[in-house]
Amino acid sequence: MEYIIALVTALVILLLMGVSFFDIGLLLLCLLDLLCLAMFCFFAFSLIRLFTCKRVKARFKEISEKENSRFKVAWYVIGDKSASTVFPAEFFGKKLFYKRSEDTNVLLTKKGGVFDLNAILAIVMGLVFSSGLFAAILYAVAVLIKL
Repeated sequence: MEYIIALVTALVILLLMGVSFFDIGLLLLCLLDLLCLAMFCFFAFSLIRLFTCKRVKARFKEISEKENSRFKVAWYVIGDKSASTVFPAEFFGKKLFYKRSEDTNVLLTKKGGVFDLNAILAIVMGLVFSSGLFAAILYAVAVLIKL
């Protein structure tokens, strides 16, 4: 709620200073493009982390909350230790991603986190989505500036 009040206050101040609606819209588009760039950087960093992981066999244990986290994650048993996934658990594809009866390949990070199929698909889709949206918004800003 505080963010909305701050945004409305900033917009009112910009309008009182004589900034046009077009310029405010262009500024908001540029901010949205920066957000897409930050999202792309996050997924690119996650992709780089994938290449530093070790491939191991694991068995799915459960989906529960991790300490100091508000998201539920999937837990896997690797050898005699439990490890949680780096990304939050997917609830719509439980039958696809989390099978209790069989061992699955996961990528184990150096710090003990796990990248499972859900995380790998999220990284790939996040890279595609964020780069596409970044390019589309950048193109729209370029077209609007030339007008």
